[in-house]
Amino acid sequence: MTDAEDRTVFIELDGVLRQIPATYHRSGRYVGRLITERVFLASDPDAGEGPAPVRMALHRPKDDTDPRLVVVDDTENGWVMSFQTQVGYRITGFYPTKERS
Repeated sequence: MTDAEDRTVFIELDGVLRQIPATYHRSGRYVGRLITERVFLASDPDAGEGPAPVRMALHRPKDDTDPRLVVVDDTENGWVMSFQTQVGYRITGFYPTKERS
């Protein structure tokens, strides 16, 4: 068994549903967490929008978790979205992508 497992998590923000690649960590710094790819826009009230897309770290829901924050991965496990980033920014949506012609 490896220490990390690739998964897909289904996240809806502002009415947009996306399948986001993520990694479940069995050991190390992110043990027990599901860490997404860098696809989110984050901002800070003082600094404005972040310069690059950020990851989201998700954790297992508890009994009192607001069900609106729970998303499901492709193994049918529930995860709680966390909107705070490590550098003090807050996730506000999906990072804009260039439209393909």
